[in-house]
Amino acid sequence: GPPAVPPGLPAPPLPPAPPPLSPAGVRVFRGHTDSVVSVVFGEGDELASAGNFDGTVRFWSLESGEALRTLHTGAMVVLDIALSPGGARMASAGFDSAVKLWYVPTGTLEQRLLGSSPHTETVTAVAFGRNGTILASASYDRTVKMWHVESGKLLKTLKHAGGVKAVAFSADGRYLASADDAAVKVWDVRTGKRERLMRGHTFDVTALAFGAGSVLASASEDDTVRTWDVESGKELRVLKGHLGMVTAVAFSPDGSAIASGGYDRTVRLWDTDTGSHFHTLLGHSDDVLSLAFSADGALLASGSGDRTLRVWDVPTR
Repeated sequence: GPPAVPPGLPAPPLPPAPPPLSPAGVRVFRGHTDSVVSVVFGEGDELASAGNFDGTVRFWSLESGEALRTLHTGAMVVLDIALSPGGARMASAGFDSAVKLWYVPTGTLEQRLLGSSPHTETVTAVAFGRNGTILASASYDRTVKMWHVESGKLLKTLKHAGGVKAVAFSADGRYLASADDAAVKVWDVRTGKRERLMRGHTFDVTALAFGAGSVLASASEDDTVRTWDVESGKELRVLKGHLGMVTAVAFSPDGSAIASGGYDRTVRLWDTDTGSHFHTLLGHSDDVLSLAFSADGALLASGSGDRTLRVWDVPTR
């Protein structure tokens, strides 16, 4: 074996870490008392994050790193938040089976979306449509509901076989994707008809995100991210590399890159076209549960079971 290092001398250099690792450009935001389950970039300098069992949504200044304000949702557990285009409205989902709409500048509750037929179980996910006029909510009651935001009217109920964990709108607002098991469902927003059933994952889908055009990404408990063309229903790429279930996925604003995070505590970046992995961001000490890119694509925010929110400078390829 190698000779022992005499006392007083520096230890031999460690073997180089496998490239590429996270750059120095990361800021850590602390304040939540439980897992950060959802993160979204707001207008200007703001970032919003939701803490799971602490029931709060916190707004942060990217510049100072300070918590600007804390919104108590009244839910014991928050599972997801979404901001409308323009950032004036926020929707929250949680254990109390209510979909709540908030006016962000004042932090006031505008309305609870109940409609003619409210959700009857935990609401797991919320998403605004293209121009913020429609909101979709997914629930363990085996439905996705689409709401008219201004009036609070229930527009459509999309029935599923199991509890729904994820929901996303395409950029053009034509399609809604949802998942209640290992298959991805794609619906026509206007008619409420199911257009596609896309199979490939071997365990449940945990998160969905649309990129440019008709490209959709799905994260799964099978440790992969898959990309699909929702027009044809074809699987495009299988992104393999995570060493545990994948629980978060996001596209860069131009659609050229995908970020994914999961139980292996890493954030991984992938090239959308080729499916190749080009960077790993390390720093979280627990599961990565949520991801969001800033509007200019320069920053990536990640929320984790370690109760922190991290904002990374997006590395170039």
